[in-house]
Amino acid sequence: MKELDKLPLVRHIELPVITKEIFMQWKSLYADGEGRTAYAKIGIFRRFAQFLCQIGYASFIPPMRKRLPSSYVPRIYSEKEISDIFRVIDSTALTIHHNTTCLICLPTIFRFLYYCGARVGEVLEIKNGDVNLEKGFITLKKTKNRKYRVIPLNDQMKEIITTYLHYRDKMPIPDITSPDNYLFTNHRGEKITATAIYVRFKQTLEKCGINHVGHQQGPRLHDLRHTFAVHSVYHMVQNGLDIYTAWPILSTLLGHHDIYSTEHYIRLTLEVYPDLYKTIGNKLDSIFPNISEYEEAKN
Repeated sequence: MKELDKLPLVRHIELPVITKEIFMQWKSLYADGEGRTAYAKIGIFRRFAQFLCQIGYASFIPPMRKRLPSSYVPRIYSEKEISDIFRVIDSTALTIHHNTTCLICLPTIFRFLYYCGARVGEVLEIKNGDVNLEKGFITLKKTKNRKYRVIPLNDQMKEIITTYLHYRDKMPIPDITSPDNYLFTNHRGEKITATAIYVRFKQTLEKCGINHVGHQQGPRLHDLRHTFAVHSVYHMVQNGLDIYTAWPILSTLLGHHDIYSTEHYIRLTLEVYPDLYKTIGNKLDSIFPNISEYEEAKN
Protein backbone atom coordinates (compact mmCIF):
# COMPACT_ATOMS: atom_id res chain seq x y z
CA MET A 1 0.00 0.00 0.00
CA LYS A 2 2.86 2.37 0.78
CA GLU A 3 4.45 1.62 -2.56
CA LEU A 4 1.21 2.41 -4.38
CA ASP A 5 0.72 5.63 -2.43
CA LYS A 6 4.13 6.85 -3.59
CA LEU A 7 3.26 6.56 -7.29
CA PRO A 8 2.56 9.87 -9.10
CA LEU A 9 -0.29 8.23 -11.04
CA VAL A 10 -2.04 7.17 -7.83
CA ARG A 11 -1.81 10.59 -6.21
CA HIS A 12 -4.09 12.08 -8.85
CA ILE A 13 -6.78 9.40 -9.12
CA GLU A 14 -10.33 10.19 -8.00
CA LEU A 15 -11.58 6.61 -7.68
CA PRO A 16 -9.75 3.57 -6.22
CA VAL A 17 -9.19 1.98 -9.61
CA ILE A 18 -5.98 0.22 -10.65
CA THR A 19 -5.13 0.82 -14.31
CA LYS A 20 -2.58 -1.03 -16.39
CA GLU A 21 -0.42 2.09 -16.35
CA ILE A 22 -0.43 2.12 -12.54
CA PHE A 23 0.54 -1.54 -12.44
CA MET A 24 3.37 -1.11 -14.94
CA GLN A 25 4.75 1.90 -13.08
CA TRP A 26 4.62 0.04 -9.74
CA LYS A 27 6.18 -3.10 -11.27
CA SER A 28 9.08 -1.18 -12.81
CA LEU A 29 9.92 0.38 -9.44
CA TYR A 30 9.17 -2.37 -6.91
CA ALA A 31 8.69 -5.78 -8.58
CA ASP A 32 10.95 -5.85 -11.59
CA GLY A 33 12.99 -8.93 -12.39
CA GLU A 34 12.49 -12.68 -12.27
CA GLY A 35 13.18 -13.35 -8.58
CA ARG A 36 10.89 -15.03 -6.08
CA THR A 37 10.25 -11.74 -4.25
CA ALA A 38 8.95 -10.08 -7.43
CA TYR A 39 6.80 -13.13 -8.13
CA ALA A 40 5.27 -13.01 -4.64
CA LYS A 41 4.63 -9.26 -4.76
CA ILE A 42 2.87 -9.47 -8.12
CA GLY A 43 0.66 -12.19 -6.66
CA ILE A 44 -0.36 -9.88 -3.81
CA PHE A 45 -0.95 -7.00 -6.25
CA ARG A 46 -3.11 -9.30 -8.38
CA ARG A 47 -5.29 -10.29 -5.40
CA PHE A 48 -5.72 -6.63 -4.44
CA ALA A 49 -6.87 -5.80 -7.98
CA GLN A 50 -9.32 -8.71 -7.87
CA PHE A 51 -10.68 -7.41 -4.57
CA LEU A 52 -11.27 -3.97 -6.11
CA CYS A 53 -13.18 -5.58 -8.97
CA GLN A 54 -15.33 -7.54 -6.52
CA ILE A 55 -16.41 -4.38 -4.69
CA GLY A 56 -17.31 -2.55 -7.88
CA TYR A 57 -14.14 -0.78 -9.03
CA ALA A 58 -13.10 -2.26 -12.39
CA SER A 59 -9.33 -2.61 -12.23
CA PHE A 60 -6.56 -4.13 -14.29
CA ILE A 61 -5.73 -7.64 -13.08
CA PRO A 62 -2.15 -8.47 -14.05
CA PRO A 63 -1.47 -11.93 -15.48
CA MET A 64 0.28 -14.33 -13.14
CA ARG A 65 3.61 -15.64 -14.31
CA LYS A 66 4.43 -19.31 -14.10
CA ARG A 67 5.57 -20.22 -10.62
CA LEU A 68 9.32 -20.19 -10.32
CA PRO A 69 10.90 -23.58 -9.64
CA SER A 70 12.21 -23.97 -6.14
CA SER A 71 15.95 -24.35 -5.75
CA TYR A 72 15.48 -26.06 -2.39
CA VAL A 73 16.88 -29.58 -2.15
CA PRO A 74 14.83 -31.70 0.27
CA ARG A 75 16.63 -33.14 3.28
CA ILE A 76 16.06 -36.88 3.37
CA TYR A 77 16.56 -37.87 6.99
CA SER A 78 18.32 -41.14 7.61
CA GLU A 79 16.53 -43.79 9.62
CA LYS A 80 18.90 -43.06 12.50
CA GLU A 81 18.03 -39.34 12.35
CA ILE A 82 14.32 -40.20 12.38
CA SER A 83 14.91 -42.39 15.43
CA ASP A 84 16.85 -39.55 17.12
CA ILE A 85 14.04 -37.07 16.41
CA PHE A 86 11.51 -39.37 18.06
CA ARG A 87 13.79 -40.01 21.03
CA VAL A 88 14.44 -36.30 21.65
CA ILE A 89 10.79 -35.23 21.39
CA ASP A 90 9.75 -38.11 23.69
CA SER A 91 12.15 -36.89 26.37
CA THR A 92 11.40 -33.16 26.05
CA ALA A 93 9.82 -31.61 29.13
CA LEU A 94 8.14 -28.25 29.66
CA THR A 95 10.30 -25.62 31.30
CA ILE A 96 7.43 -23.14 31.59
CA HIS A 97 3.89 -24.39 32.08
CA HIS A 98 1.30 -22.64 29.94
CA ASN A 99 -2.07 -23.60 28.48
CA THR A 100 -1.13 -23.11 24.85
CA THR A 101 1.63 -25.71 24.77
CA CYS A 102 1.49 -28.34 22.05
CA LEU A 103 4.11 -30.63 23.61
CA ILE A 104 1.65 -33.38 24.58
CA CYS A 105 0.79 -33.86 20.89
CA LEU A 106 4.23 -33.74 19.33
CA PRO A 107 5.42 -37.35 19.77
CA THR A 108 2.27 -38.48 17.95
CA ILE A 109 2.31 -35.71 15.32
CA PHE A 110 5.95 -36.26 14.35
CA ARG A 111 5.40 -39.99 14.03
CA PHE A 112 2.22 -39.55 12.02
CA LEU A 113 3.90 -37.11 9.62
CA TYR A 114 6.66 -39.61 8.95
CA TYR A 115 4.31 -42.60 8.98
CA CYS A 116 1.98 -41.41 6.23
CA GLY A 117 3.74 -38.49 4.53
CA ALA A 118 0.94 -36.05 5.29
CA ARG A 119 1.35 -32.29 5.24
CA VAL A 120 1.36 -30.64 8.66
CA GLY A 121 -1.72 -28.57 7.78
CA GLU A 122 -3.63 -31.73 6.89
CA VAL A 123 -2.72 -33.39 10.19
CA LEU A 124 -3.73 -30.41 12.33
CA GLU A 125 -7.18 -30.39 10.70
CA ILE A 126 -7.96 -33.95 11.82
CA LYS A 127 -10.99 -34.13 14.11
CA ASN A 128 -11.96 -36.88 16.53
CA GLY A 129 -14.68 -38.05 14.17
CA ASP A 130 -12.09 -38.64 11.45
CA VAL A 131 -10.33 -41.29 13.54
CA ASN A 132 -11.56 -44.88 13.41
CA LEU A 133 -9.25 -46.99 15.57
CA GLU A 134 -11.61 -49.96 15.52
CA LYS A 135 -11.32 -50.35 11.74
CA GLY A 136 -7.82 -48.88 11.69
CA PHE A 137 -7.86 -45.75 9.56
CA ILE A 138 -7.86 -41.95 9.70
CA THR A 139 -9.57 -39.79 7.09
CA LEU A 140 -7.83 -36.59 6.01
CA LYS A 141 -10.63 -34.27 4.91
CA LYS A 142 -8.92 -30.90 4.47
CA THR A 143 -6.17 -31.64 1.99
CA LYS A 144 -4.22 -29.63 -0.55
CA ASN A 145 -6.10 -31.20 -3.45
CA ARG A 146 -9.47 -30.94 -1.66
CA LYS A 147 -10.01 -34.68 -1.82
CA TYR A 148 -10.54 -37.00 1.12
CA ARG A 149 -7.60 -39.31 1.78
CA VAL A 150 -7.81 -42.44 3.89
CA ILE A 151 -4.70 -43.34 5.88
CA PRO A 152 -4.61 -46.99 7.03
CA LEU A 153 -3.10 -47.53 10.48
CA ASN A 154 -0.87 -50.43 11.39
CA ASP A 155 -0.84 -51.87 14.92
CA GLN A 156 2.06 -49.68 16.02
CA MET A 157 0.42 -46.44 14.87
CA LYS A 158 -2.89 -47.45 16.45
CA GLU A 159 -1.11 -48.03 19.76
CA ILE A 160 0.61 -44.63 19.54
CA ILE A 161 -2.67 -42.80 18.91
CA THR A 162 -4.48 -44.79 21.60
CA THR A 163 -1.79 -43.87 24.15
CA TYR A 164 -1.99 -40.20 23.14
CA LEU A 165 -5.80 -40.17 23.50
CA HIS A 166 -5.55 -41.82 26.92
CA TYR A 167 -3.53 -38.88 28.28
CA ARG A 168 -5.18 -36.16 26.20
CA ASP A 169 -8.64 -37.09 27.49
CA LYS A 170 -7.47 -36.49 31.06
CA MET A 171 -7.21 -32.75 30.35
CA PRO A 172 -10.15 -30.81 31.89
CA ILE A 173 -11.53 -29.62 28.57
CA PRO A 174 -15.29 -29.66 27.89
CA ASP A 175 -16.32 -32.11 25.15
CA ILE A 176 -12.72 -33.00 24.43
CA THR A 177 -13.84 -36.32 22.91
CA SER A 178 -16.58 -34.76 20.76
CA PRO A 179 -16.41 -35.89 17.11
CA ASP A 180 -16.35 -32.23 16.04
CA ASN A 181 -13.35 -31.30 18.20
CA TYR A 182 -9.78 -31.46 16.94
CA LEU A 183 -7.66 -34.54 17.55
CA PHE A 184 -4.61 -32.45 18.41
CA THR A 185 -5.32 -29.60 20.84
CA ASN A 186 -3.55 -27.49 23.42
CA HIS A 187 -4.63 -27.36 27.07
CA ARG A 188 -7.37 -24.87 26.21
CA GLY A 189 -8.94 -27.25 23.73
CA GLU A 190 -7.84 -25.08 20.80
CA LYS A 191 -6.40 -26.31 17.52
CA ILE A 192 -2.62 -26.23 17.46
CA THR A 193 -0.97 -23.87 14.99
CA ALA A 194 1.58 -24.94 12.41
CA THR A 195 3.95 -22.28 13.73
CA ALA A 196 4.04 -23.93 17.15
CA ILE A 197 4.93 -27.25 15.52
CA TYR A 198 7.71 -25.66 13.45
CA VAL A 199 9.28 -23.99 16.48
CA ARG A 200 9.40 -27.26 18.41
CA PHE A 201 10.72 -29.13 15.39
CA LYS A 202 13.59 -26.68 14.99
CA GLN A 203 14.47 -27.10 18.67
CA THR A 204 14.34 -30.88 18.25
CA LEU A 205 16.72 -30.77 15.27
CA GLU A 206 19.22 -28.73 17.27
CA LYS A 207 19.15 -31.28 20.10
CA CYS A 208 19.71 -34.04 17.55
CA GLY A 209 22.79 -32.27 16.22
CA ILE A 210 21.13 -31.58 12.86
CA ASN A 211 22.11 -28.13 11.69
CA HIS A 212 19.11 -25.91 10.92
CA VAL A 213 20.12 -23.17 8.49
CA GLY A 214 16.76 -21.43 8.21
CA HIS A 215 15.89 -18.72 5.67
CA GLN A 216 14.21 -21.34 3.43
CA GLN A 217 17.37 -23.44 3.45
CA GLY A 218 16.00 -26.10 5.78
CA PRO A 219 15.94 -28.73 6.96
CA ARG A 220 12.16 -28.38 7.10
CA LEU A 221 9.37 -30.18 8.87
CA HIS A 222 7.91 -30.82 5.40
CA ASP A 223 11.00 -32.90 4.64
CA LEU A 224 9.45 -35.64 6.77
CA ARG A 225 6.98 -36.05 3.88
CA HIS A 226 9.82 -36.41 1.38
CA THR A 227 11.60 -38.83 3.72
CA PHE A 228 8.46 -40.95 4.04
CA ALA A 229 8.20 -41.18 0.24
CA VAL A 230 11.84 -42.14 -0.29
CA HIS A 231 11.95 -44.66 2.56
CA SER A 232 8.65 -46.18 1.42
CA VAL A 233 9.81 -46.75 -2.16
CA TYR A 234 13.07 -48.24 -0.95
CA HIS A 235 11.49 -50.66 1.52
CA MET A 236 8.70 -51.70 -0.85
CA VAL A 237 11.16 -52.59 -3.60
CA GLN A 238 13.60 -54.24 -1.19
CA ASN A 239 10.74 -56.41 0.06
CA GLY A 240 10.06 -57.64 -3.44
CA LEU A 241 7.27 -55.30 -4.56
CA ASP A 242 7.42 -54.45 -8.24
CA ILE A 243 8.20 -50.77 -8.93
CA TYR A 244 5.07 -50.53 -11.10
CA THR A 245 3.00 -51.59 -8.09
CA ALA A 246 4.85 -49.45 -5.56
CA TRP A 247 4.51 -46.27 -7.62
CA PRO A 248 0.68 -45.94 -7.59
CA ILE A 249 0.53 -47.01 -3.94
CA LEU A 250 2.87 -44.18 -2.99
CA SER A 251 0.96 -41.74 -5.20
CA THR A 252 -2.30 -42.59 -3.43
CA LEU A 253 -0.81 -42.25 0.05
CA LEU A 254 0.71 -38.86 -0.82
CA GLY A 255 -2.61 -37.63 -2.22
CA HIS A 256 -1.31 -36.74 -5.68
CA HIS A 257 -3.66 -36.10 -8.62
CA ASP A 258 -1.91 -38.74 -10.71
CA ILE A 259 1.11 -41.02 -10.56
CA TYR A 260 3.19 -38.66 -12.67
CA SER A 261 3.28 -36.19 -9.79
CA THR A 262 5.12 -38.89 -7.84
CA GLU A 263 7.87 -39.34 -10.42
CA HIS A 264 10.14 -36.95 -8.52
CA TYR A 265 10.23 -39.29 -5.53
CA ILE A 266 11.30 -42.26 -7.65
CA ARG A 267 14.26 -40.25 -8.92
CA LEU A 268 15.01 -38.98 -5.42
CA THR A 269 15.01 -42.54 -4.07
CA LEU A 270 17.60 -43.56 -6.65
CA GLU A 271 19.81 -40.66 -5.58
CA VAL A 272 19.57 -41.55 -1.88
CA TYR A 273 19.79 -45.33 -2.45
CA PRO A 274 21.92 -45.79 -5.61
CA ASP A 275 22.12 -49.54 -4.93
CA LEU A 276 18.42 -49.73 -5.77
CA TYR A 277 19.25 -49.12 -9.42
CA LYS A 278 20.80 -52.58 -9.57
CA THR A 279 17.47 -54.05 -8.48
CA ILE A 280 15.07 -52.13 -10.72
CA GLY A 281 17.29 -50.37 -13.27
CA ASN A 282 16.19 -52.56 -16.19
CA LYS A 283 12.55 -51.68 -15.46
CA LEU A 284 13.08 -47.92 -15.39
CA ASP A 285 13.80 -47.34 -19.07
CA SER A 286 10.08 -47.29 -19.86
CA ILE A 287 9.37 -44.94 -16.92
CA PHE A 288 12.28 -42.54 -17.45
CA PRO A 289 13.48 -42.62 -21.09
CA ASN A 290 16.79 -41.00 -20.15
CA ILE A 291 17.48 -43.08 -17.03
CA SER A 292 20.53 -44.75 -18.62
CA GLU A 293 22.06 -41.38 -19.48
CA TYR A 294 21.25 -40.19 -15.97
CA GLU A 295 23.00 -43.16 -14.42
CA GLU A 296 26.09 -42.77 -16.66
CA ALA A 297 26.33 -39.06 -15.87
CA LYS A 298 26.07 -39.80 -12.19
CA ASN A 299 28.90 -42.34 -12.38
